[in-house]
Amino acid sequence: MSDQFKVVFSGNIVEGFEPETVITAFSEKFRCSEAKARALVLAGKATVIKSDLDKAKAEKYCSVLTAMGLEAEQVAQQPVVKPALAWELEGDESADDTDAPAGDAFASGFASSKNASSEHLTSEHLTSEHSASGQAPSDKQSSGFDYSSPASSANPYQAPQADLSQEYEEGDLSGPDSVPASHGWSWLVGGFGHFKQNPVAWIVAIVIWVIVSTVLSMIPLVGSIGVTILSPVIGAGFMLGCRSQEEGGDFRIAHLFSGFSNNVGQLMLVGLLYMVSVIVVVVGIVMFAGGAVFMMGGGNPDNMGPGMLSAMILPMLIGALFIIPIVMAYWFAPALVALNGISAITAMKMSFSACLKNIVPGLVYSIIAAVLLIIAAIPFGLGLLVLIPMLAASMYTSYRDIFYN
Repeated sequence: MSDQFKVVFSGNIVEGFEPETVITAFSEKFRCSEAKARALVLAGKATVIKSDLDKAKAEKYCSVLTAMGLEAEQVAQQPVVKPALAWELEGDESADDTDAPAGDAFASGFASSKNASSEHLTSEHLTSEHSASGQAPSDKQSSGFDYSSPASSANPYQAPQADLSQEYEEGDLSGPDSVPASHGWSWLVGGFGHFKQNPVAWIVAIVIWVIVSTVLSMIPLVGSIGVTILSPVIGAGFMLGCRSQEEGGDFRIAHLFSGFSNNVGQLMLVGLLYMVSVIVVVVGIVMFAGGAVFMMGGGNPDNMGPGMLSAMILPMLIGALFIIPIVMAYWFAPALVALNGISAITAMKMSFSACLKNIVPGLVYSIIAAVLLIIAAIPFGLGLLVLIPMLAASMYTSYRDIFYN
């Protein structure tokens, strides 16, 4: 039996999955347009997704496709010369490199097969070459079938190949772009998709960080500062874990601290800038509101009664308006710094621009997240063990959607 396998999509959607959900998931996972994803998912035909895989890699591909709602199976390949596949993944290692990790092929998305124009030989090419050399063509060459490419329509025994060309490479930002309001819900759905791939690792990682941050916060002054500065580093670790899942790998508990090996200085600078900005706003609110209330009491603290609290509402609302832009500048910054190597200041500017362009889907996201937080807190807060990892992963799905749309 051959030790090489190919992964074949049967053309059917797993029972219980909605076609539109599957199309969206496939488009986001493999970074192709929804039109191309729709053409594949709804074609109803068997399609080879990837070939020349060892058994472990083929199983990984099948599990990823099945998780998003596509019926897929691994099929042993016949020991023939490797054809040019239209579904080949650009950036994948050569057939001789069998030590490449399973996730490498996913990292660069779907693309046309390498040098297809030079390697894709039709039977007419072969026939003309043999005629010129005085050699008679073989039966295969003269039969009219194109054996050099399984995508040939002349070969009725070969599963059809889909033609998805790569629209952009990993690391090439195309945004920030504006997305529809409905994507606010899609971000949460995508976050849950990351969580359910390895829920135990997600929960354990979140619990560890909650414990560590709680202990650090008990240290007067220094602890709270440390937690704030380290939060982007930890957040970047979650983003790296999500990217690993997107590339066909697993989220591991070790991803919690992987941000310390990915541009950690700039990540900590993000936390520092965020902390300083919040402190400036809070101090300004306290001084303004406190001064106003003090003056309303005639400068005498004894005259400041409960009614004076109403005078603080307006300054607090004004302060909230200043806090929101700071949060907008912070939201995507850890992902941009860790995954794209962007400096802290530039990342925060890009994050603010992305949030500004997507206020409506961001509002939809925030409202739904707030409702889910209330629901998750009802059963003794146990629902938070699911919701918090889901929200963390949704930051990655929103980042992918807005910056690579």
